[in-house]
Amino acid sequence: MITDDMRLDELAGTWDEIREEYYDLRNDAYDRTVLDCAARLAEDPGGESACVWTIGLLMMAPYVAGAPGDGVVSAARTVLKAADGALRDRPCGHEAHPYQEHEPEFDEDLGRQLCGLYDPDAAWHENHPREQWLCPRNVAGLARIALDIIEPGSASDIPLRLPVGTQDTIESLSALLHGYPEPGTDIGEEIGIQAEELRSAEPADRPGRLLVVMAIAWYAASDFVRNPAVLDELISALETTLPHYADARCTHDRHPAPPRSGPNAAALGIKLSSPAGRALYERDRTRSDPLDHLLCPVALSEITIDAMRALVGRREELH
Repeated sequence: MITDDMRLDELAGTWDEIREEYYDLRNDAYDRTVLDCAARLAEDPGGESACVWTIGLLMMAPYVAGAPGDGVVSAARTVLKAADGALRDRPCGHEAHPYQEHEPEFDEDLGRQLCGLYDPDAAWHENHPREQWLCPRNVAGLARIALDIIEPGSASDIPLRLPVGTQDTIESLSALLHGYPEPGTDIGEEIGIQAEELRSAEPADRPGRLLVVMAIAWYAASDFVRNPAVLDELISALETTLPHYADARCTHDRHPAPPRSGPNAAALGIKLSSPAGRALYERDRTRSDPLDHLLCPVALSEITIDAMRALVGRREELH
């Protein structure tokens, strides 16, 4: 028993439901659960029960990163920062902690692991013993992971992970560009969203967003898109982008071509549209081209012009 009014397994089950249904925006019941968890952690952010409430917020962080009700984000962020500050410098003799290798897919195990941490009779087959999980420095690391999920790039010394929803976007675009949109997909709206993402992109994220629109341009210039307004959206986004590369110069002998497959090009672009995605690309690439070659401004200018040419040609066909 961890609380006066709820068993730990019931808490973990509730938090896991919110983790799985993170896309359920502005769910009042979810908001109350997050705020209750944050309030419990705020009572003693450096105490013995901090691990429970920190893991709870970590499990629910994808929901908090979306569009919860008023005050939910600030409450979660404030108390997670407090827990990190209270625990991260506590002395310990451990050479490593679980948070240091906590990849996104491991979130699915958190509920089960949490219950096992406080049940000495439960089987424990994790890579780290319970005392390392319960170590204050590990709890601080888990708090930083939760903070980074809520506000990407806001924490350090944690494993890299893509922003919430990135994989969903990749899968949705892949289905669209393969010619088999997911049920309920509004093709024009989906394309318009990506055009607006390019128009409003920060300078560092713009190249990735351009790759996405380039991939969509191949699709839109085919027979799949018959609405001129959709083409105009994409052309407008590219026209807004081109001036950023008007004075581009480089000394490269060659520029690597982006993926020939539209879905693959879009997936790469989505990943490169975030700092974590770019860091993951550089970390994991073996024979892939370095980013400064792949995203050279001269190459990006050429991509923009080619995509515009294809779209303008298709628009003329439709008029």
